[in-house]
Amino acid sequence: MSVIKELREYFTEIMRLNYIQALLGWDQEVNMMGYKSVKGRSEQRALITQLIHKRVTSEKTGKLIIEAGKLKDLNDIDAAMLREAKREYDLETKLPEELVIEITKTTALAQQAWQKARQEKDFKLFVPLLEKQVELQKEKAKKLETHPDLYSTLIDLYEPGVTYDWIAKVFNPIKPKLIDIVKKLNSSSDKPDDSILKKPYDIDKQFKLSFEIIKKFNFDLGYGRQDRSTHPFTTSLAPLDVRITTRTREDYLNECIFGTIHECGHALYEMGIKEELHETILCTGTSMGIHESQSRTLENYIGRSKEFWTYWYPSFQKYFPEILKNYPMEEFYRAINIVQPSFIRVNADEVTYGLHIILRFELEKDIIDGKVQVNELPEIWNSRFEELLGIVPPDDAEGVLQDIHWSHGYFGYFPTYFLGTLYGAQIYNNALKKNPSLPEEYKKGEFSNIMNYLKEKIHQHGAIYRANDLIKRVTGEDLNPDYFFKYVEEKFYPIYGL
Repeated sequence: MSVIKELREYFTEIMRLNYIQALLGWDQEVNMMGYKSVKGRSEQRALITQLIHKRVTSEKTGKLIIEAGKLKDLNDIDAAMLREAKREYDLETKLPEELVIEITKTTALAQQAWQKARQEKDFKLFVPLLEKQVELQKEKAKKLETHPDLYSTLIDLYEPGVTYDWIAKVFNPIKPKLIDIVKKLNSSSDKPDDSILKKPYDIDKQFKLSFEIIKKFNFDLGYGRQDRSTHPFTTSLAPLDVRITTRTREDYLNECIFGTIHECGHALYEMGIKEELHETILCTGTSMGIHESQSRTLENYIGRSKEFWTYWYPSFQKYFPEILKNYPMEEFYRAINIVQPSFIRVNADEVTYGLHIILRFELEKDIIDGKVQVNELPEIWNSRFEELLGIVPPDDAEGVLQDIHWSHGYFGYFPTYFLGTLYGAQIYNNALKKNPSLPEEYKKGEFSNIMNYLKEKIHQHGAIYRANDLIKRVTGEDLNPDYFFKYVEEKFYPIYGL
């Protein structure tokens, strides 16, 4: 057996352990809400983490990587497999086993504490475990030491090769532009009215209709499913077992519909990875930013387009005739594209969304640097939220507690959300350049061409190419935020009569 094949098969077993870990996490978030204790689950997840860590850091792993590194003229897949195996080995060998186990146990307990704190709108219930999680993430970053500053080291776990300084150079000039655009739109005398979205929509009908939409995007229910959870997410339990969740609110239609479309974008990425990569270390997205580009493309660039709703609005009228039967599609389209500061990130409009992420990006840096303490977070969150968005959250649930990520220890993850929006705009611009008739196809409920484009250009490659290499392969240039601003101006100024 060749050393590359042996390395591949060795990491296949590691991938299967990761899938078991994902199953335990999926079950906890979907089926264990309201449980009084998750201690047993935390111990189970810690054991799987321990097994993965032992296997990745074993002497055999190191020897296989050294031997494979001597090979010449590797093809793209084998070279990428070696690159990712070495990265995983180098990172894991720097982390003591007891630290890895402690992080996993803390995550399971912190997740439950976050759910309770959010339900009761009381951040204090989350403070002890969040403080512990922050300290554990700092310790982890110190051990890894892939960058001079701790926060860059954590960012690199989700967006390989990217640093705080690089993201700051992208985000800093964007922040004032977003604020200016919001002000300009709000100065219009012809603002959309979104009250139609806040009527009493039956949650079971919402859930059923969201299924119809993702099936049209070719989400195959033979290889995946959708459930409900406190915070929407996507996870792979095998190459062809991809689970998504959504959440429903009777008084806000957007939450379920666009949350489902968003998670479907993630799922189609995972489902679209070519079979050659299945159960290998490359059977995943290349970075969280690129992953997010796929969910944001489906949710926004396609799902909030007028052409998309030309097709789907009659179905919504049939599901909710008492509310929508006599309501004009044009006004509904304007309503779902209203731009106004709001509290919940996942429900934010396309323009203010970036400000939500910039807030978290800057705040995380201060938390990891020790400039902000955990018990100060609600007050500082509200103050900075008001500075950026002009409104103050009414309680902790709509403020500092709204996202689950910190309970998981995912510091460094948030900036990839807005990077994904920017990557998505650039990729989608290229798709339209290649096939200008795509929007006309949406009017007829035809999405196969855009789905095939995304699968060919992004999905099938899994993690073969790093994000900066992939965006160049697809568009011919590095990340360029100009495409996002072009899209925003061309879409929203007409909606607001500007």
